[in-house]
Amino acid sequence: MRDLKSKSIKILSIAGLLAYFFLSLYLYYQQTLYPVTGRFESDLPFHISMAVDDHWYYSFTAYVYLLCSLTPISNFLIALFLALVSAGTAVLTGNLLEQILKISGEKPLPKESALGLGLALNFMMAFYLPMANHAHYIGYQSGSLWHNSTYLVMRLLSVLVIRLFLQLMNSYDPKLSGKDWVIFALLLILVTGVKPSFLVVFAPVMALFLLVELIRKKRFLPVFLFGLTVIPAVLVVLWQSIVLFGNDTGNGYALRPFYVLSQRSENPKVTLLLSVLFPFLVGLYHLRDFWKDRIYFGGLLLWAVGFMEVFLLAETGSRSKDANFLWGYAIALFFLNLTSLLRLLQDLKGKDLLTWKKVYLYITTAIFAWQVIAGVWYFGILLTGATYFS
Repeated sequence: MRDLKSKSIKILSIAGLLAYFFLSLYLYYQQTLYPVTGRFESDLPFHISMAVDDHWYYSFTAYVYLLCSLTPISNFLIALFLALVSAGTAVLTGNLLEQILKISGEKPLPKESALGLGLALNFMMAFYLPMANHAHYIGYQSGSLWHNSTYLVMRLLSVLVIRLFLQLMNSYDPKLSGKDWVIFALLLILVTGVKPSFLVVFAPVMALFLLVELIRKKRFLPVFLFGLTVIPAVLVVLWQSIVLFGNDTGNGYALRPFYVLSQRSENPKVTLLLSVLFPFLVGLYHLRDFWKDRIYFGGLLLWAVGFMEVFLLAETGSRSKDANFLWGYAIALFFLNLTSLLRLLQDLKGKDLLTWKKVYLYITTAIFAWQVIAGVWYFGILLTGATYFS
């Protein structure tokens, strides 16, 4: 019976991944045609145009689009690239779940289960309630979206960064090898060059983790050298900032509390809560001990940094309505959902749980399931050619 269940999960996970890949390929290909067809609205055509027509290379994805444009099937190749990115992110998310459980000393997940959960996390969106906000995505905050190509690539690379970071946190002392230093620094440069949003939430959390290492009397030199891996990526951010927010663009930053979060939402305070409902319930369950699980606590810190940035900061000038600080919050929310799911899985394995705790955990699981269903529902709407404002 157990073998049959395992095979069924494996078949469903692989079938789901393949379906996701081919449907994504269709979606992204249609998105490349948006300016002509007027359907399947996304940022992708404009990202391609900025690279191919305007030669504006602030994101490393521009070089991929430029290379594809040299062929007669450029739209298909770009769609294929993004479909591989989307499916690859689901696979790597599952691998990250396995890695974290291994680091935590927990019983490992079967690979097919990890793949299924990784796929679920890549669909997970806000707890959708039409009465709170009619649109499925715009007005909420979500770690899953399909209309912005730079975010899609950044998310894939950020999963790789987190995987390597967790690995190095267990091995950099007494010595961080030159090879590991270079690989981690290059990976940070790459993810930042695609989109700087991940680094601006990750770097402060990494700094806090390393500060704690020093407080715990770890040797200064390994901690210092590990921290220096961020510097090359910070230089990339400065270059991007000059390109995007230089004096000649009229754009910049300002302190405008709650401005970005309330821009397009019908009930911004309600949708803010609905967007984090699942991790909020997990956090409430662990209100007295959330700091004991180091990785879960790291997910909370990542979210806190992303929230403070999107809550306090806004852009000025022509980009003031673009809400670009939401990208950092979105990737932080993605990892908060991931670490909260792991925490929930461990909670569900608890023995001799009180009845109210069992009920609470089952309700939390149901909330997670609905947020995944909401993402699948939204993805299906996009496949009809609807705007991402639907």
